[in-house]
Amino acid sequence: MPESTLIHEAASPAEPDKQRAPLMQTAIGLAEGKLAYALILGLALTLILALWAGVTLKILAEKENTEQTLKRDTLNLARAFEAHAVRTITGADQSLRFLQQQYELHGRQIDIRAFVRDGLIISTIFNQLGIIDENGTYILSNLPNHQPIDLSDREHFRVHRDRVSDELWVSKPVLGRATGKWSIQMTRRIDKPDGSFGGVAVISIDPFYFTSLYNDMDIGRDGIITVVGLDGIVRARRTSNDAPLNAYVGRDISGSPLMKMMEQQDQGHIIYPSHIDGIERIYSFRKVEGLPLAVVVGVGREEAMAPYMQRRNEYVLFAGVMSAVVLLFGLLSAFLLRRQRGISERLRISRAKAESANRLKSEFLASISHELRTPLNGIIGYAQFLKEMGGDATAREFGGIIHGSSRHLLALVNDILDQASIEAGRMQLHDTSFSLSDLVRSALDMHRSFAEGRGLDLGVDCQAGLPTSIRCDRTRLLQILSNLLHNAIKFTEHGQVRLKVFSAQRDLCFAVEDTGPGIPAEQQMLIFERFRQADTFVTRKHEGSGLGLALSRDLATMMGGCITLQSAPGQGSTFTLRLPLQLMEEP
Repeated sequence: MPESTLIHEAASPAEPDKQRAPLMQTAIGLAEGKLAYALILGLALTLILALWAGVTLKILAEKENTEQTLKRDTLNLARAFEAHAVRTITGADQSLRFLQQQYELHGRQIDIRAFVRDGLIISTIFNQLGIIDENGTYILSNLPNHQPIDLSDREHFRVHRDRVSDELWVSKPVLGRATGKWSIQMTRRIDKPDGSFGGVAVISIDPFYFTSLYNDMDIGRDGIITVVGLDGIVRARRTSNDAPLNAYVGRDISGSPLMKMMEQQDQGHIIYPSHIDGIERIYSFRKVEGLPLAVVVGVGREEAMAPYMQRRNEYVLFAGVMSAVVLLFGLLSAFLLRRQRGISERLRISRAKAESANRLKSEFLASISHELRTPLNGIIGYAQFLKEMGGDATAREFGGIIHGSSRHLLALVNDILDQASIEAGRMQLHDTSFSLSDLVRSALDMHRSFAEGRGLDLGVDCQAGLPTSIRCDRTRLLQILSNLLHNAIKFTEHGQVRLKVFSAQRDLCFAVEDTGPGIPAEQQMLIFERFRQADTFVTRKHEGSGLGLALSRDLATMMGGCITLQSAPGQGSTFTLRLPLQLMEEP
């Protein structure tokens, strides 16, 4: 058969698949590239979204924490302010009750100025203390040179005249007719001995005394402290700005969200713009127990939240910069990936072409090697005949030389054929059951004369307890052992070569040990490459194709095992074939 025909027939069955393979790989590569770009950009966007989500949650958490801290602090101030207001009102009421009692007992004969002078009434918390008679005339006062004043139109007089009650009354802020100062009137009803209305005991308190305790306290530029009645009328209000103290006294804030909340709660927090000055504040309030009053502490929201706002801006700036970095990194990665995909695609096409050429080579070698066997077997047969039946000694000698060379050439052809079959994927294993001891004996017998010819001791060590029969491809296992033994004998100048058979970690092991020159570490991987030996390439002093170890390694891999090497210069070498014992034991 012509050579060109051999090559065509070996390649033709798979030719359509080989032509389609590069196109399919290119299409797959493009699809994978698009998917990779989408994944990179998707990952970048996901990171950006996660970053902004984290920053948003951080900002919201800090905002909530800041507001809660401000609410807690202002409520604590409101508690302290309430306690101060209660002490002030309680002290004033004690003085008021004393004055009420004295007037009911002694009438107009009492000397209020003497009460103050003798310390029976503490005057530091009020502007004026006095008595209004049943007609509404301010008849008695602690002030010197007091002149009677008609107060019958005042609410704090009318409320006691028109109803019978001994409750303490706290008025709205009024401008005193006697003092000319703003004051809050605290009053109690005076009864005559017959129980009829006899007048009013009144104490006028400076509304700003309630807030004077906190004059030195820093509650911010827009902070406020307020005493407000449950009727919505401001009794006292102190701010940190330059507004006059009396600027907001008497203002009606009954329609504010703050007052609406007070209708439902005894204490609480609220954020809203003030009805008085329009500044948005964080307010905390507490009602004064037993009195129609509440104390309010507020801080300007913009001012109080300034540190938080600064941190928020820093977080937003950080997130913006990091988003730009992530996006830039994603775009750069996509660009580099596109570039890498182009290089990889060219390499893939080149590799596909190389693999296709390698398959053609392997198929050609397999075909041509197969065709070489027939003439070689004929040459071997005739050389055997000349060697044994030649007419004279010269003919027999030449016949022996031809016979030996032909057998060596046939062995090389067989190695090439096996290697080509493995590369082409046409090598198949044929498992049979056989005796392990017979296998070992056959392997040694094949090389005993070779070893004796080189003056080497060839021996075997078998571990006790090994299975007597195993199941695998006997021919290929014998081929591996033969290659290992042949190499060991070939490269060992003196000493011995031993085959050791043992089990280790559920593996059946065949170790070939020699006392040869050893193999340097840097060359140990090279000897398993095709057409290589430890000393140099196939042009070397030792005969052989350089395929033995490579072929043995591939056969061991096909059988589910491996070949390992332990060697050092001057210490010999040990090649160990390890095969899974559970796959080789007889069922």
